[in-house]
This record gives sequence, C-alpha cells and structure tokens, in this order.
Amino acid sequence: MNFFRKLSINWSFPLCYNLLPHFTTAGQDYNNLANCAKDALQDGRIQTFFLSDRPLSKQEFSSFRLAEDILAAGGEPVISLALTFYDRNTFVERLQEYIRAGVQHFVFVSGDYPLRTEAKTSKPVYDIDSVQLFMLLADFVGETDIARGCVVCPFKYYESELVWQYEKLRRKISVGADFVVTQMGYDLRKFDELLQFCALNKITAPLVANVFIADMQIARLIQARAIPGVKMESPLLRILHEKKSGREAELMRSAKILAVLKGLGYHSVMLGNSKIDFSEIGQVLDEAERIQQGWQNMVAELDYYDGEAQNFFYFKKNPHTGLNSSEPASVALKHFPSPAYSFSYFIDWLVYVPQGPMFKLTGRFCRFCSSRKFWYRFLWLLEFISKRPLYGCRMCGDCTLYACGFLCYQSECPKKQLNGPCGGSIEGYCEVYPEKKRCYWVKVYHNMKGVRQHVTFVAPPVPARDTSLNRTSSWINFFTGKDHRRMKIEAE
Repeated sequence: MNFFRKLSINWSFPLCYNLLPHFTTAGQDYNNLANCAKDALQDGRIQTFFLSDRPLSKQEFSSFRLAEDILAAGGEPVISLALTFYDRNTFVERLQEYIRAGVQHFVFVSGDYPLRTEAKTSKPVYDIDSVQLFMLLADFVGETDIARGCVVCPFKYYESELVWQYEKLRRKISVGADFVVTQMGYDLRKFDELLQFCALNKITAPLVANVFIADMQIARLIQARAIPGVKMESPLLRILHEKKSGREAELMRSAKILAVLKGLGYHSVMLGNSKIDFSEIGQVLDEAERIQQGWQNMVAELDYYDGEAQNFFYFKKNPHTGLNSSEPASVALKHFPSPAYSFSYFIDWLVYVPQGPMFKLTGRFCRFCSSRKFWYRFLWLLEFISKRPLYGCRMCGDCTLYACGFLCYQSECPKKQLNGPCGGSIEGYCEVYPEKKRCYWVKVYHNMKGVRQHVTFVAPPVPARDTSLNRTSSWINFFTGKDHRRMKIEAE
C-alpha cells in the first residue's frame, strides 16, 4: 500500500521524513542522507521520504539518484517539483523522468525566488503558476498512476494574505490536487484553522502537516529570510535564543506537536530535522507515541502566540480549547474603492460584459480591425497608450485584469502568480522585495474585497496564457475568441 492510499485510511497516519527540504544547506553528504533513509526503513515506522528536486543551495549530487536509491531500498520518495526554473514543457519532461524511474508521489509548488547572488547563474522562469500546472496535467495524469500534492500556508497573520491562501487552495483542489501539505510553521491554532477551513468548505483531500524540529539553526535561517514566507513566533524564538532548553527539550517539543496534530485530525506529518540523524527522529516518534493519549493537555503549553493585535485568524477562538471555533471571524470593513478601480470596473462592464451597452459595437469594431493591417496597428497602439500608464501593461495579448482587481500580474508580480499568492510573503510584503514592496495579491485583495464583510471573487481559475499571443492586442483577441476565455461571439 502506497503513501497516498494510506492517507485515505482514517486510522493509518503514515509518517513522511523531510530528508531533503528545498532550503537545505550546501555541502550535504549523499552517503549520510542515504544511510539516514536506510536507518528509517529499518526502524519500520517511516517508509516515505520528501525530497526537493532542486534545493536552493547547490549540492554535488542528484536528487534523482537519491530517489532511485530510496526506491531500490523499498521506500517511497515524494518529490517536490518547483516551477522556478522550468517552463511548462521542460517541467513535464522532468516529471516524466521521475515517473519512469518509479516515483508515484509529487508535490507541485511555485518555488522560492532565487537569491540575487544566485540570479547570476540561475534565472527564474515562472512560466505558469501551480494552479495552471494542475490544469495542464489533468489529461496527462489520467494516463498515469501518480498522486498530486499541493502546498498551502495557513501561517499568515494578515487578512489580505490569509484569505487568498485559502482561496488558492480551493482552486488547486478544484483542478485536481489529491492531497495537501502545509508550509512549515509552529502555530497550533493555525494548524487547527486549516482543518476547520477544510471542514467548512467540504474539502476532503488528506492534510499533511509540515513540522521541522525547532532549534537555533532553523531559527537563524528563518530570521535571515532564507526560508521565504516562514515565520517563527517571538516567544519560541526567545526560548531558543535564551537557550532555556537543550536538545532533549527541542526533541520533546516536536514530539508534543506531532502528538497534538495527530489528535486534531491531520492525516499525516512530514517531520524534518536540521541534523541528518535518524536517531533523533526516532526519539521524537518514541516520545510522541508515549504521550499521544494526553495530547489535549499540551495545547496550552505549545501556544506561542504573542498576542499581537493585528494578527488575523479565519475563525473565532474557542476559549475552552485555545484553538478555533467553527464560526468564521469578522473581517475588516472595506473602504471605498479607489478611483482607478472604480473607473476600470465601469469600463469593463461597459465594453466586455455581454449585457454592456457597448459590447456589440466594440466587438464589431475589433473584428473589423483584426483583418486589416493599418487598423490592427492603430488599435494595438491605442490599447498600449491607454493601458500602459494605468496598469503597466506589457501587451501579453491575454488580459486578466478583470480577474485580479484590475492590477496587472505581468508587471507587478515577480513570480507571475495569476491564481493567488505564493507562500513567500511576510507581513504583507513581497518575497522578492521584503519590507520594500507590498505583495501583489495583498493589493488585489483590497481591490476585490466586497464593500460588505466578505470577499468577492469574480473569476474561476485562470488557465495558462497562450505565449504565442504575446505583443498582440488583447482587445482583438477577446472579441475574436483567441484569449483564454475563448469567447464565442456571434458576428453580426
């Protein structure tokens, strides 16, 4: 029985060893990793190993080779494939290589943006986002026997960040994600929040909690922003900095978190360690088994919330458990829309909505221009000079302003995320420009948020754009049915 099938059995709770995370430091020794995997398999409680296909730091060995050796030893690798350096075609080729080798489990992610020091040798691609990847793989996956995982980050404390994380999760599930892995985190109430959200929205995909043993090494990486989007709560940081606990206490803390997550209802835990040493993982598992029955008594002890007023939770707090109730929390009241948004919304209704007063007239004019060279150039220029100042338009030929609060993802999002944010933002700031530039999707949220206390989304998942339309007129492409909407408009 493989990992995904075990996830679907309520009593099973299979464990996954995060053997090679994406933020792994340079200089990892292949033999140590291989021996660690063998030790875990001999122990018998772990058969599944998480490997990043291309870690951020350079390494002297191939993740592909490590996956093959784990398979040969009787284990199951779960491969994290990131879109950072692959276009859609190269990505599928890489996926097929792993499938031919016998790998059946994958986690598809957008991937972290490479550091500027790395950008000299590795230029990011970001051809499509993870939602679009699931859409592209729909037919391909039907011909194979693979399990597709996605990632969500519930550890966001701004309303504008968190709500979009969950909306993007809904989109991933709707287009084929089989199971869900959380980003790394240490806030139990946030772990519980994800469970409550899935229950509220009838999301039945198995949930895998990502737990990394908290020590000073991982704390330094988080504080240096070497693991984008990951935050460690201040009380836990103080405990680690003040060295109030030794290694045994750090392992005990992880065992308690593991026990609580199992008690809350997670289907699995992916356990990681900054030290390549399975004996420590074994200690955590031993202790978690010993204390499992008393997991409810540990919630208060593991509460590292520092009480910051601006922190947002999707659900109201349950005072009895210290976790969440099933009642969604109120969101902040929406301020009046900006003039630019109001103007754009009006023009969109006027021209692009079939019931709009100028829809038919504009359609006839665009179809007229589409087959006449002079008029095509005239309309292209008109589109460019009107949209460039307003939106930073790059004339991609497949406009999605209507789906993104009338903000252009091509010009504003460094990672070209079209169906929701990546998990790399911190306190509302972009992963690529921390503390300098607001996350694109935070700005989209404030534009799209309804005047009442709920969020309004105007579009389903947006498929990958047709790159052959680049530098063409999106106006003409829309009315001739060439863009992603494939509108069938009757010519009159």
